[in-house]
Formats: sequence, structure tokens, C-alpha cells
Amino acid sequence: MSAQHPIIQLGLDLLRNRSIEPDELQCFDLEGSVNVFSVLGVDITIPLKLAALQSVFDSSTAPIHSSPKYYTPAELNPKVINYPNQNNPSIDFSNVVPPDGLLADALVQLERYGSFVSTSANSQLPLYDQFKTAAALHDCLINGVGQEKCVLVACDFSGIQDTVYTITSKGALKTLRARSFMLELLCEHLIYEILHIAHSDRHAVIYSGGGGFSLLLPNLEKLPDSDGGITEKINEYRETINKWALKEFEGRLFIALDAKPFDKEKLRDQASFQEIRQSQADALDRLKRRKFSDHLETLFNPSMPEQVTVKKECQITHRDDLTDDEMFDLNEPNRCVSMASVDADKRDSDDYLWVSESCYHQFKLGDKLVGATGIFRYTTAIDRSKNPGTLVLPSASGGMVSYTVEEVADATPETQWSINSWDGQRLFLYANYVRKHGELSAYARQEEKEQLLEEGRQSVNSEDTASFEGLASSSCGADLIGALRMDVDNLGKLFSSISNIAQLSARSRMLNLFFKLHLNHICANRSFDLLKKNKAEHEEWGKPGRNVSIIYAGGDDLFIVGAWDETVELAFDIQKEFECFTAALPKGANGISGGLTLHQPKFPLYQMARLSAEAEAYAKGDRDDGELKPKKNRISLFYDHSKVNRKMRLGNVERSRYMLSMEWALAKTFLWPLMEMYQRCFKHTEFQSETRKSIEIEYFSYSTIEKWFAVIKKYQQSNQLYLPTMARVMKDVEREFSDDDKATLFKNLVSYLYTTEESKRNWISHLHIALNWLTYLRRKV
Repeated sequence: MSAQHPIIQLGLDLLRNRSIEPDELQCFDLEGSVNVFSVLGVDITIPLKLAALQSVFDSSTAPIHSSPKYYTPAELNPKVINYPNQNNPSIDFSNVVPPDGLLADALVQLERYGSFVSTSANSQLPLYDQFKTAAALHDCLINGVGQEKCVLVACDFSGIQDTVYTITSKGALKTLRARSFMLELLCEHLIYEILHIAHSDRHAVIYSGGGGFSLLLPNLEKLPDSDGGITEKINEYRETINKWALKEFEGRLFIALDAKPFDKEKLRDQASFQEIRQSQADALDRLKRRKFSDHLETLFNPSMPEQVTVKKECQITHRDDLTDDEMFDLNEPNRCVSMASVDADKRDSDDYLWVSESCYHQFKLGDKLVGATGIFRYTTAIDRSKNPGTLVLPSASGGMVSYTVEEVADATPETQWSINSWDGQRLFLYANYVRKHGELSAYARQEEKEQLLEEGRQSVNSEDTASFEGLASSSCGADLIGALRMDVDNLGKLFSSISNIAQLSARSRMLNLFFKLHLNHICANRSFDLLKKNKAEHEEWGKPGRNVSIIYAGGDDLFIVGAWDETVELAFDIQKEFECFTAALPKGANGISGGLTLHQPKFPLYQMARLSAEAEAYAKGDRDDGELKPKKNRISLFYDHSKVNRKMRLGNVERSRYMLSMEWALAKTFLWPLMEMYQRCFKHTEFQSETRKSIEIEYFSYSTIEKWFAVIKKYQQSNQLYLPTMARVMKDVEREFSDDDKATLFKNLVSYLYTTEESKRNWISHLHIALNWLTYLRRKV
């Protein structure tokens, strides 16, 4: 186990003593004069010293004249993002010395203090990843059998989108977050089960996140209670887990799981290592193309529905194949009521809201996830009727195991995880930022209560997850939901250059830290603050932090919903922070593209997910005039099909005059400064209640904005700025700018229209985005 693993302990010794002598490395010589550190490229004839960590994203394709970027040596902190922004390596390691007598697991502490410091063997690899990989390889060389002592295990989830987002809008936000959490927990569950099969521990995890994982395990030839070795046992478990997934998700989710034995020598050079990875990727693809091939009879055998009325089918997933014992009432807040316990003639009553057993517990889990600090695993049976929100997953040894986020009073957990904390025995990273009812503005809380009363719910607690209605009502101007999808560009290129298993671990883990940990911090702290909400004195915008909730984030992508104006600003914050986090990559290679769509709060959830994903894909595939192929690193704001159709009608030549996405560089030099210029013309206006806010523009009217739209339309049609219309628009605005300060502001506004030809092409074709932004801020419904 990692708590006693000698190599993990050696890593902690290096952090404390700053140097390890050759004899301490050479004591890991194995039969045949093989040393685990030598296999990983460490010179064991000289002392191994602590060193500053160069960015793990530094690339061999970076310009020769560019200087390396280094991290400041520091421990991992959920509330602080450590950027590689130092040009010179620091030799101050006082902040990465693990205290003596820590109760937490040794591997957890090695990650906490060894993530932003390196060794003299390789300054681009965190100390944590170097020693974790060495510990995993050591187990392979000690316990593996035959020539191929190592086994590379890879897993990839297929159908995540269909699994998570194909639900109705009833209790959508908390159910959606719980389903997303369930898939992340399933990934951790599979890792735990497979490590248990291999008699290994967390140091064998190469990466985990983004709906998949990879492990380095010893090739055990014969396992207890099994007819075969480790690869056969993993294949058996793959069949078990997919049989469960077929019933649980109706064939939407498939888990591709592959175990590939290989010789340790293939870890010595880049070509051999990449060959293993490619071979395993091909194996996973074959599995996904033949998913559920052993269950064709189940898939194609039609059966009559168990529930024959609309009200008795699951009101979240519309499943009608579940028995009365598998259906539960969501309206009952204090006890678990199954359909089987209700008289048959009363089941269609409006007093009941029937959902499947899985959806019932996911809904209950949704609120418990708010503020959850741990996850508890139980191998003994848990009474789910007394512990709503309990998730049940199949074990590799047969039977089911239970997971809760609250400790069960009358049971002892087999093990537990700490959420986003390095103070426990196991770590579970989770993007858990969520807006609660009590954190909304007074107006939004009242709107949410009224909506819940319409749906039959009598009360709402301050700690409950804010609903779509509450988030939409937290917006400035229009009561709309913003759905934001973002995804890292060219991730394949970033990982194709990886030369060894420790580098794969380091890059994957750093991306996971950004999307699962640091994203919480970004959401909780406004950087781009157009409406100066951070300076509000009376919480008219709610408690500090953005009015958004993370649905999913991990690997290299995210999905966030919330007040529309908050999600727009958040997109800029995320791009800025990601660019800093991956600053060592060549310019343009550290890109992240995104798409944002706006919706009424009752708009179907799966459509929000689909359209925002479409907007993201549009941004990735869009290109500016003169570009032969898409460069990505773009954002598409306020995307909808009407705009796409309008652009299509312009024809191929004129399409560049009406752009639906823009490069982040242009957004920073044009859109952001223009909106800040407009902000100087704003004044807040209250209506409907003392806390409801919209924006009035002091110096020009709504009709002026409409005239600007007319200017854009003329430009799209003729490629010319129609001067008579321009003159009238500017004359209307100029009347309101009388004194000198206002005159300067007016000139700055005019500069966005009367520009050079190059600026005109860039700015006029994107001006409609800024005008739409203004229009939504001014709306009062």
C-alpha cells in the first residue's frame, strides 16, 4: 500500500532533505541488475536533488529563443492557482516540506507537497509523478511474472453525453449534477476495484479524468478465486460492469476496458511507449464499435412496458420498463414511498411524482452534494430508504457496494475519500461549485419559491441547489439561462509528443487540477466584472461568487449553466486563467474554444446541452477571412440557429462580414474594451422589486442600438458603411455628450465604427455581438 511504499517514503524524504544519495537509489536494484529508477531515466550514480519545476506544458516545438517558465515551489491549495510565470528557477523550497507526524496518506501528502517541485533528473516532471511512477513500476518488477511483467490498463466511457443530459427539466439541475457526479464516482469505483484485484494502490494510477483512466499494474499470472490472471479478471469485470450499465442506462453508456501486458524495456524510449499507447487506443476503439455485442438478445428483444400511463413512467427519464417496486414518489420529502405501497387506483393522482429508483436517489443526492466533504464506501448492505442519495455500484468480487456523501450511523465504511482536500487518506477531485438558494438575491429567491409552488413543492431550504428559475432571475436584464461549453483545442497534439509514462501522468493530472479544482476558485471569484458586482454593498446580486453551477468539468472540457450575464463573463475568466496556466505552450497552442447559448429557464435541458455543444463546435470550425483552415481558440457568444441561417443567406463571399465567433485575441482588443466603454454609459435601474436589476444607458436610447444594427446590415449587404445612416446615428448620440469628459467618451465610441479598413473588417463584422449583449442587459423580462 502507498502509505508504506518505500519509494513514496523516499520521495517525502527528498522533500524534507532536498537530496538523496546514490546508495538510497541503488537499494532498489532488482534481479538482473535492473534498477527501477534507471528504467525511468534517472542516473543513480549521482545524488538526486530537489529542483524547481519547469512547466509540464513546455514543448519541444517552442521557439528556441523563448525562456522556460517555472512554477513557484508551493503546496497544492484549492484556493490558489500556481502559474508557471517565473523566468528563473526558485531555490526556496521552504513551502514544500511535509510536516512530521501527518495522519494523511503518504501518497496524498507527496502530491500535496511534490506537485510544484521537481528533481535534478528531469526539471519538467513534478517530483510527485516521478516517484509515483517509480513506485508503480517497482511493483511490476517485483510481482509481475514472465517476460511481460507490466500491464497497462486503459478505460474509456462511451456515451457520456447521452447518459448525463437525456433527462427532462423536472428537478433538472440537481439531478444533472448528481448524474455527472455518479459517472465520476463510477470512474473512481472502477479504479478502486481493479487496484484491489491487482493488490496495488493509488500510486498505480497514471491518470484519471474526462471519462477514463489508465493504470500501470503488475502482470499477475494467478489470482485467488479466479481461473486466470489479472488480464482475464479485468475482462470478466468489464462484462459485469457493462451488464449493469445496460440495465441502468438502457444502452446509452458503454465502458471500454482493456488490459495489455508489455515488457518494461518499452518504457525506456519514446517510440516503444507511444506504440503501446496507440495499440491500446485501437483496442478500445474496437470494443466501442462492438459494444454490448454479448447482449444482443437483450437489446433487440421487445418487451411490454410495465408502466402504461404517462404519469406512472419516470418523470425524469421517461422510462416505462420498471416495476412498481422500482418506482418512487419524489413529492414526499420525509420518507421513501414506492409505487407498490400505494393503492393502484391512486397512482395516477397529481399528489405523486413518480421517478425510477436511480433518479430518486440521484435527486436526493443533488442537494447533499452541496457542501459535501467526503465519500464513504460500504460493502455491507445499506438501507437506502433510510439513507436517500445512496449510490449502488457492482463489485468485481460479486454483489454490490454502496457509496454515500454522508457517513451512515449504523455502518462502518470500508474506506473513504476527501473531496478536494489533502488532509485525508484518499483524494477525490470534484468540480463542485454550485449556487445555493440562500446565496441568490432576494428577488431571485422569491421567483424561485413561486416557481416551486407551481410545481407542487411547498418549501425550499437555503442550502438547496438553486433551480434554473432562480439562476435566470439572478441575471441582469433578461431572465435567461446561459449554457456554456468549453473544450481544450488540439489536445491530441499536446499528448502525441509525450515521451514517457511519468510525463503522461503529469500533463493529465495538471489539466485535471485546472478543470476539477481550480475551476471552483474561478467561479467563486469574479475577475471580469462588467457591472461592478464585486463592489455591491447590499447583496443586490446575491452573495459573493458567480450565479452559476458547474454541471461537469474534468479532463479537458466543461459544461456550466447560470445567469446569462455571469456565464458570458465567466467564459472570459476561464480563458484568461487557462492561458496563464498553460503559458509555456507556443502561442496559439494553449487554446480553448467555447460556445454560449441563451435559453428560457424551462427550455429542455438536453437541448441546452446540445445547442451549447453545437456552438462550441461552430467556434472550433469557424475561420476568419483569408484563413485556409480553422485556427480554433475562439468563442461563439449568443449562438442560435437564426444567426446561422442569416449568415448562410449571405453567400460564401459575404459570410466574413457577419461573424458568429471571434478569436480570443480579438475579443480582448475589441469586444471587452468596447463593453467597458459602454459600461461608462450605464446606470442601474430597479424594477418589480427593490432588488431586481436591469441596465439603462444614459447617453443613447434603444432606438439608437437598432440603428447601429441597421448600419451592420447595410455593411453585410454592400461591404460599405452607409454614411447617411452612420451620420444620423452618431448625431443622435452626440447630443447627449456635451461636456469635455463626455466628448472624449463619444470619440472613443465612434472609433469602433470609423476605423481603418482592416479594423472595419474585424470589428463591424463582430459588432452585433456587443449590441446583443447590450440589448439583453437592458431587457426587463
